[in-house]
Amino acid sequence: MSCAVACSPVSRLVLAQRQHVAPFKAAAPLRLRRAGAVARRQAAVQTRADAGSSSNGAGYVEEQSFRIEQVSFGSILSPVGIGLMTYGFGAFFNLLPGGDVSSLLLIYGFPITLLGFALSYAQLKPVPCKSTQEALRLRDSQATDIQKQVREDVTRYRYGDEQHLDEALTRIFRFGQAGGIPRRLCPILTGLREEVTDGQYTLVLEFATKKEQMTQEMWDQRQEKIQSFFGPGIVATLSPTDQGMDVALICDGSGAGRGGGEKKDVLPPLMPGMKPRQQA
Repeated sequence: MSCAVACSPVSRLVLAQRQHVAPFKAAAPLRLRRAGAVARRQAAVQTRADAGSSSNGAGYVEEQSFRIEQVSFGSILSPVGIGLMTYGFGAFFNLLPGGDVSSLLLIYGFPITLLGFALSYAQLKPVPCKSTQEALRLRDSQATDIQKQVREDVTRYRYGDEQHLDEALTRIFRFGQAGGIPRRLCPILTGLREEVTDGQYTLVLEFATKKEQMTQEMWDQRQEKIQSFFGPGIVATLSPTDQGMDVALICDGSGAGRGGGEKKDVLPPLMPGMKPRQQA
């Protein structure tokens, strides 16, 4: 009797439905556990990221400003010139409309292309600049004229210069002269930071150097020279880093060096062959 009931079609159908539903009942908690584990991992990653950003104490932000000097003219002129030349050739061979102006397109496209390539070859890319919110608030009220011009000069494209602040570094380190250092040891400016030190606006110059040849003593011997060169109105401090040296130009709170006072030659010329710029 029991065998007949167990083997009946209705019993087999009920048994199959139970076997079919069981995996879903077991799979639902499994999916929930996996989703919870993924959520916990994402939360942990976000917590570590927040802790990392807060542990550096800087809170750097990206300044939302646009300056035409931060645009590479070579990257604009090159595609424009190539486009004019390409269309000019196509129109000249009747592959494109505009055969009447094909000669003009070729005449103007060729020099524009050459100029774009020349500017792209000679350009010096701007260095990245990181700023804190507090430093941005104090910049206009505390930054000296030289700090402002240094920041604006190195955060734009330059043409024909070997590196940023080349004129300033040449005068400070006296490359190839008596009491100076070899040119091959010249520090390379790799970045800027705007920070606040004891309530004073600070512009930090990040330099990369050859640490096995550029010693701490070489920097210490020129600390006063750096301070007087980028002064007045600042105090220069040196901080060794893994890449080289950080030179912090800290406002001294005296207000000197602001509003068109006496300045020094700090920045390189606008173009090769011109005299170094005077601070106006």
